[in-house]
Amino acid sequence: MAVDDLIKLFGMQNLLLESELKKLEDSGIQIEHAKTIQNAEIVDVDLFEIDILQEARRMADFYVIYYALENSIRRLIAERLLEKHGPNWWADKVPEDVRNDAAKKQREERDTTMSIRSEDPLAYTNFGELISIFDANWPDFSDTIRSQKAMQQILSQFNKIRNTVAHSCELNEDEITRFKLSVKDWFRIQS
Repeated sequence: MAVDDLIKLFGMQNLLLESELKKLEDSGIQIEHAKTIQNAEIVDVDLFEIDILQEARRMADFYVIYYALENSIRRLIAERLLEKHGPNWWADKVPEDVRNDAAKKQREERDTTMSIRSEDPLAYTNFGELISIFDANWPDFSDTIRSQKAMQQILSQFNKIRNTVAHSCELNEDEITRFKLSVKDWFRIQS
């Protein structure tokens, strides 16, 4: 396994460990590991019901892992396609429908009062679109990811889990196990 892959695996394993340490604290064992939200931060958390706050803190760990995973996949795509096809890789190698959807999302975001999340159109892609980019450029990734079908299955699984995490719902124990296994699977299929 390449050094970059080992570093990524190390990082993801540490995120999973963080989640397990948080569970210990949530069960009442005080190891003073996880940072808790202080009342003075963001908003007064006393305004919310305690059970909802506990669920949110539990799910926060999964958001962190999901965020790191999605952005590491985007980085893999950007770095590989830049290396193989140069600075115009987005225009030359990304399917037109993916480029159009990303451009539409960027335009819509510019018409709001919110901060622009990124000038990089890849930041506006979802897992389905990332699968399309991998598929359209499979020869460029076949030496890095051992199976196109496995890649499609894993990224599709992440997309399903994403919906639960992104829509502020709690993952049940089976989905937590599935998520952890999917993260391991993603790193396992990389050469």
